[in-house]
Amino acid sequence: MNINITDAPNPQDEEYVIDSLWAHNSKTEAVDIHPLFLTVTDDAGKIVAGLVARTWWGGLEVQYLWVSDEYRKSGYGRQLMENAEKEALKRGCHMAYVDTFDFQARGFYEKLGYRVYGDLGGYAHRFTRHYLAKEL
Repeated sequence: MNINITDAPNPQDEEYVIDSLWAHNSKTEAVDIHPLFLTVTDDAGKIVAGLVARTWWGGLEVQYLWVSDEYRKSGYGRQLMENAEKEALKRGCHMAYVDTFDFQARGFYEKLGYRVYGDLGGYAHRFTRHYLAKEL
């Protein structure tokens, strides 16, 4: 047996590990993971904001939310979140969750009704990661 360590995994190997975990989980409950990707584009078609998420087992998992600097405070982040939640409801979700660092958007998510359920400090020896959730 060998333990292999890399910072550049073979995509097929990475997919194999993930698929194997979901196959194990599906013995308990059918796995229903579906990607969810939303963008805001300007008139030239350039992405100026985007949200990467997935829905599964009744939850909306927001993985990444980004708004370009020039469009911050424009309402696009809120619109992306609201549209993601609407789509999640269509997919049968009853909850949503996200994490953010203390220098990012905790207050933004709290204004959308998310509540902190956990914190983990010590990132780079100075940042705290906040875990937030809400019922849909």
